[in-house]
Amino acid sequence: MAPISLIRVADLIRGFGNYLAASRVASSGDITEAHASDFVRSLTRTKTEPGVATMHLRRTALRIFFREAKALGVLAADPTTNISLPPRSYRDLRPLTDGEIERCRSFAERMEGETRYATAWALAEATARVAELGAIRARDLDRERGRVWIGGSANTDARWSELTDWGAHQLRRVLMSRSQPPPDRCLLMPGRTSRATVHEFVASTLRQAGLAKGSGVRPNSIPAWRGASELVNGAWMWREVSGLLGGKDPDVAVSGPPDGSSARYGEMLTLGMRSSFLL
Repeated sequence: MAPISLIRVADLIRGFGNYLAASRVASSGDITEAHASDFVRSLTRTKTEPGVATMHLRRTALRIFFREAKALGVLAADPTTNISLPPRSYRDLRPLTDGEIERCRSFAERMEGETRYATAWALAEATARVAELGAIRARDLDRERGRVWIGGSANTDARWSELTDWGAHQLRRVLMSRSQPPPDRCLLMPGRTSRATVHEFVASTLRQAGLAKGSGVRPNSIPAWRGASELVNGAWMWREVSGLLGGKDPDVAVSGPPDGSSARYGEMLTLGMRSSFLL
């Protein structure tokens, strides 16, 4: 599990512990399926209904917790076994268009004295997912070759990925600034980096550009844009694009030239790499 994913899972397990305390559950033997189910479906911090992806992530965190508890002899059963959830939907995830990318770049650059929004956007254009962004260090950048080492996550492989011209310019600016980060420090922020914080660097740019409420637009729409662009620009083989995106198990090959729009290939991209686009 990638470090930032481990942090997110640990946060959710702590949240479950707080939920149990508030529910006056006195011992591990008193934990029931109802407790686990209620936590998985509980309201978010903003008092809104949780999305399908959020519920799946919560259930995954609890399964890890109960698996370890069983291994330690603390519990005899996993109360999440019979918790069923709707399947994750990937059909509504779409890649951004070239025009939308340009619009978001302009907003990411506007933050006076703040480079983290442009940095996060540049790394996302290089196909880094939210789960990968927080682990990318200054030393992972290869300025001479215009590429970045992305360490991967539970759903993606580690890989070298080429930066876009805009992204390379933004990251050079960061590394040449007075406040340039030390080689082993995360590019986005020092110390412990939460997934929510990293997510916000990208999500806020989408909001400022007026895209956050658009159908199918999410932070992973940026890596999807990059993959769709590569297909349109001539990388016809599915495995080439899958490798760029860190896909672990590509099972589809595109053998012919595209005959549709970038959005059509983005749809194909998202459907073919479901495990790589966890939100």
